Formats: sequence, structure tokens, C-alpha cells
Amino acid sequence: MNIHSRRMILKSAAVAASLVVANFAVAADKIYKIAAASFGESAEYMHTWTTEMMAHPWVKNGRVKLVVFDGKFDPLVQANQVDTMITQKFDAIVIAPFDLDASGPPIDRAIAAGIPVIGSALKTKSTKLTSEIIVDDVEGGRLIAVEMSKLLGGKGNIALLEGPIGQSAQLERRRGIDAGMKESPGLKLLVAKSGNWSRAEGQALMENWLSAYPNQINGVLAENDEMALGAIEAMKAKNVNLAKVPVVAIDGIPDGKRAVADGTMTMTLYKYARAEGQGALDLALRALEGPSYKPQSEVWNGLMAWGDGTAKNYTVPWLPLSKSNVAKYKD
Repeated sequence: MNIHSRRMILKSAAVAASLVVANFAVAADKIYKIAAASFGESAEYMHTWTTEMMAHPWVKNGRVKLVVFDGKFDPLVQANQVDTMITQKFDAIVIAPFDLDASGPPIDRAIAAGIPVIGSALKTKSTKLTSEIIVDDVEGGRLIAVEMSKLLGGKGNIALLEGPIGQSAQLERRRGIDAGMKESPGLKLLVAKSGNWSRAEGQALMENWLSAYPNQINGVLAENDEMALGAIEAMKAKNVNLAKVPVVAIDGIPDGKRAVADGTMTMTLYKYARAEGQGALDLALRALEGPSYKPQSEVWNGLMAWGDGTAKNYTVPWLPLSKSNVAKYKD
């Protein structure tokens, strides 16, 4: 072999090696396009959920392009959005399903298209989710009912504000509330109706109930903080003594925590949006990156066990917030 031939071979080898290095760099620096399918950004918890995902380290450093879709409390809108995510070939989807049943088919279509789907915040009937990260809503409902029993000494008339009927959180929190109230036969469910997670609807319902049941409501349970805050406004307008008629709720949104701090809401269960948001994004990235991926969010440092990041179900623990500890949880 002459010198010219050897030089050509060496040059070709160098070019090939540089291409391998370049391709490796491209692969290592892949930017993932991930959809955050919120059931409704006008709900404060959902807005906090997407905000927490936007603060995930890989979103902040550019490794993930996160696109937020607002489902606007409409299962058809959310289903159509998932179909758009499939058409646009998103790398992964993190979804807070608005409707337990209606969310199943679009999620199954995404999975069939080879897109990992992580369920978060609310449940779906789909059995094909890549992973799910969510609180135990049955336990949450039971906890607030048990707390109300303690506050009322096991006896009294309860008004209950429920979420959208048929949504997983409404169904499971109600199941837990019923179980908790059975532990205290002296508690009576005087009235219950859906306030659709809305502060305005919660206020309107409470105004009606205060007129329909004058001086008969001893405590108020709300399946979320927004409805509880609306109820509190109605109670203030009627000069109800909130120290004697406790309001207990779920979510721990900023306004809810402020109400606990000032004593107008007695207790709320903190539903940790960072865990359900950033935790879900970590699970999506584990599905995309493989076993080399290490979780980036702090929520895995003691709050939950990562394992290898491939479990089907992750449970986010509840944290009861009262006036004695709420100041520790401003974030």
C-alpha cells in the first residue's frame, strides 16, 4: 500500500470518527417536546401544576420544550388536544385527565402511537398509562371528614361542596368522606352539591344554603380550596362565626394557605403540585431516556421513592395544613 492510499484511509477513518462523535453529541443533547395536558388553566391548582413543570431543571436548561394545553374543563377539548399531540408527534404527554371515562380512548390512542403518557393529578379509566403519579383521593376525603368530626366533637350537620360529578377526584374524595363520616355516626350530611371546583359557584351555593338552612350548618367540607374560599365569603357576608362553624378543604393552594393562616379556613390538605407536576415530568423523561436518566426534581428526595422510575403507580402523600404549621409551606 502506498503513502497516498494510507493517507486516504486515515483521512476516511478520521472523518468517520468525527461523525460518530457528532452523532453522539446530537443524541446526548436531544431536545424533547413534551405536552402538559391541563384539564383547565383557570383552576388555580392546575395553573400551579403547569408552573411547577415549567420550573423543572430540564425545562429551564432547554433539554425539554414543554407545551401547555388548556383543556378548559371540557373532555372533548382535551381529547382533541391529545389527538393533536399524536399528529404533531410529541415525544411524551403528561396529562391531568378531566373526565375519568372520556380520557381513556385518547390516552390509549397516544400509547398505540408509541408516545409515553404519564397520568397526573386525576385518574383515568385507561389501563395503558406508562405511569401515574397522584394523591390517594379516597384517603384525602376520609382525612377531612375525620378532622371535621374532631372539630365538632363527633356531632353536627355538615354541608358538602363537591367537584364536577363523575371526575375521579370527586368520586374518590366523596367515597372517602362517606367512609370518614361513618366513623362518626353523630355527623349528618345536611346538604351536598357540586360547585365544579369554582370559587364563584361555591359562594353561590353557600349563600343559598345559609338561607335554606338558617343556623343549622355546623361545619363545611369542600373537596377543594376554591369552593371552600367561596363558601367562606358567603359566610362572612352573613356574619357566620367561622371559629364555631369550621371549614375544611383540600388542595393547599396559595389562597387556601392564606385562609388557614388567618384562621378563616380551619384546615386544608396540601396536594403537592410540584410532586404531581415535576414528578410526572421526571417519569416521562425516564421513559424517553432509559435507565441512565436520574430524576431531577427535589420531590424524590425523601417524599417519594424513585426506585428505577418504571413503576406504574406513584402515590404523593397528603400533608395536613393548620394554623400551627402552614407558615412552613409557603411554596
